[in-house]
Amino acid sequence: MRFLIPLLILALPLAEIAGFVAVGSEIGVAMTLLLVFASAVAGILLLRIQGFGVLRRLQEAARTGNDPGLDVVGGVLVFIAAILLIVPGFISDVVGLLIFLPPVRRAIAAFLRSRMTILSSATGFYRSSGPRPAGPQASDPRREERRGPLIIDLDEDEFSRKKKDEDDRSPPPDRLSH
Repeated sequence: MRFLIPLLILALPLAEIAGFVAVGSEIGVAMTLLLVFASAVAGILLLRIQGFGVLRRLQEAARTGNDPGLDVVGGVLVFIAAILLIVPGFISDVVGLLIFLPPVRRAIAAFLRSRMTILSSATGFYRSSGPRPAGPQASDPRREERRGPLIIDLDEDEFSRKKKDEDDRSPPPDRLSH
């Protein structure tokens, strides 16, 4: 097991070179270079499209107070898939395209989730009044509904508004006049 990872790191570039030679001998050098360039452009475009979708889901999870753990893992997988498409090579392109497929990405995320613990924390204000859900989630404060933005109500004597001209004409408070 200790020698497996270095062996894979050495074998992958050799397999990519063999893939270039095999594809290049079949379709020609110009078409091979065009395919490599097209896969890099596809990787950039898919990263942009899928990346914004992941960011939108993360923002929605943060807004509603849900756990964004799986969306974070999905976002990391989208990033890895895009990098695999951008890096020249046909084997990495195939693996990158497979990771971009949502069912494959969900399967990888489920596998990773079974192997690791994903911790997340969300900030916000939570409502503690009202009916609480029954069951094991009843004691979990993270499951309570999220309250809207915090509003501070001040009376007129608790704040003041100054025009910009008034601030410029008044002397600074730390200067003493002689």
